[in-house]
Amino acid sequence: MKTKLTLFLFLSMGFFINAQYTYNFNVSNEPYTDLTGSTSLNNGQVWDDPTYAIPIGFDFQISTEVFNTIYFPDFGLGGSLSNVFDEFVQDAFALMIPIGQDIIDLGDWTGVSQSNLSYKTEGVAGSQILKIEWNNVGFWEDMTGADYMNFQVWLYEGSNIIEYRYGTNQINNPQGSFEGETGPIVYLIPLINFDTDEIEEDAYLLSGDPSNPTVIVVEAGDEPQGPIALQGMIPDGTVYTFTPQNLFVGDFETIDFAVYPNPAGNYFNIRANALEYQVNIYNNLGQKVKHFDNSSTQIDVTGLPAGLYLIEVETERGSSIKKLLKK
Repeated sequence: MKTKLTLFLFLSMGFFINAQYTYNFNVSNEPYTDLTGSTSLNNGQVWDDPTYAIPIGFDFQISTEVFNTIYFPDFGLGGSLSNVFDEFVQDAFALMIPIGQDIIDLGDWTGVSQSNLSYKTEGVAGSQILKIEWNNVGFWEDMTGADYMNFQVWLYEGSNIIEYRYGTNQINNPQGSFEGETGPIVYLIPLINFDTDEIEEDAYLLSGDPSNPTVIVVEAGDEPQGPIALQGMIPDGTVYTFTPQNLFVGDFETIDFAVYPNPAGNYFNIRANALEYQVNIYNNLGQKVKHFDNSSTQIDVTGLPAGLYLIEVETERGSSIKKLLKK
């Protein structure tokens, strides 16, 4: 295995800061679609440990970090993204890791690229989505050269939602491809300091059943307890969604709600733990298509076409988002 710095070398002593940026986690299943009309990053060149810069097209925020360019960083293993190119640019930064194992271009074995890396920003200003795709990528430790996976990362303007989306895969050599782990390593680290080896805000590690994973919250200063990987490959069509909640310690009211029935017809109901709230409905491009400001419990979506929607319940103390499928 190549000698590289890995995430887990940095999960050592740390501290809590006064304001934390926390995330709600949700798993769903949606048909995976390859990007069309996207901009290639490798342009037909074989890659290994790629280093690229992607213009997002809008400002995106993870924790206290606001940025409009995202990178395949030079300290990554191919399946990670950061708001910095290398760990010496600034003291603390964010890491998104849809897969932590060492991935490569399948053409690494033939000299002809078989694994396109690309991106595309879609939608109208104010509700755009940056979509980054790893197409048909292989694994450094897979000596058969036959294992592969497809996945995407979506970043939503305005809501700052992060999604890891997984497509078709073939894993016949899990011991090699997963580097001795039981499955993919999947992580979200909102703020890490490589200089001091400190996680400065809660990080999120997925473990257990990949179709319904357990979220292990690794607090600042802690190390992950128990398995650090999923148990098996992530099924085609799986979507992991991280929705940010701005937390100020000692001054936060959890906003929780349920939507039902789901899937819904022309109406759905909301049950919330707040008396006063607003409801916003977004389509799958991140565009706001409905707004209700009267604490409605029954929502009329008669005029909306069938498809997937994001339902946001918002109060003065915070907001929360869930997905709804309209039939």
